[in-house]
Amino acid sequence: MDISQLYQLLGMYSGVGNSYGLYGNYGNYGNYGNYNSYGQNTFSQVLRNTAANTTGGISTPMDEIFEEASRETGVDIRLLKAVGKAESNFRASATSHCGAMGVMQLMPGTAKSLGVTDAYDAKQNIMGGAKYLAKLLDKYDGDTKLALAAYNAGSGNVAKYGGIPPFKETQNYVKRVLEYAGEDFNTNQTVQAAAPESLQEQAETPVSAYNSEYGDVYKMMVQMMQLQMQQKLQSILDFGNNESGSGSTFL
Repeated sequence: MDISQLYQLLGMYSGVGNSYGLYGNYGNYGNYGNYNSYGQNTFSQVLRNTAANTTGGISTPMDEIFEEASRETGVDIRLLKAVGKAESNFRASATSHCGAMGVMQLMPGTAKSLGVTDAYDAKQNIMGGAKYLAKLLDKYDGDTKLALAAYNAGSGNVAKYGGIPPFKETQNYVKRVLEYAGEDFNTNQTVQAAAPESLQEQAETPVSAYNSEYGDVYKMMVQMMQLQMQQKLQSILDFGNNESGSGSTFL
């Protein structure tokens, strides 16, 4: 954990000091992400980000994921990238009108059958899409056109029509993917690798992080937030008492 991450966790980026002592000299935590106003989720999200940044959760080029998927499935990397480009233009957050998700636009049922637990996780999605395409290529004895047609319109329609279905969308899809596959290009995308599950679980609840490597830091932050909330509450109560006193003067 570097000092910038510590400052972020303590909410010290928000500006000049306030009236709450030394903690206030680094900025009002409430202005950056008030634990009172936004609840535990804000704090937990920062912990998740910190866990990712300190335990191997680094940005990974999407091209490397495609390379890995190609090695594991035997599907030509150019074909995999072509499908990713045609399906979503490499957008991990893409969702189609029919519910297909992620880079390779996996339908929920397909994703589940491939063991993809998070279809918006780029690596899971690409690996799942590569496995699915490999199965289709095997099913159609290496016929790329039929495999792509089935990827787009489903194997049922390929069987029904005895080849590429007479759907304009599917026919254009097959043509477009094959054109992309004939090119040599990079995705020019990076994705954030997920943090190890153990640290993600620790990040869910600040208390559970006490036993982590940075337990003392987290404990200090929680204590400081509790102190600040107590001080703010007292300030509100004092303000209310003053207001009541002022009002009685005019009665």
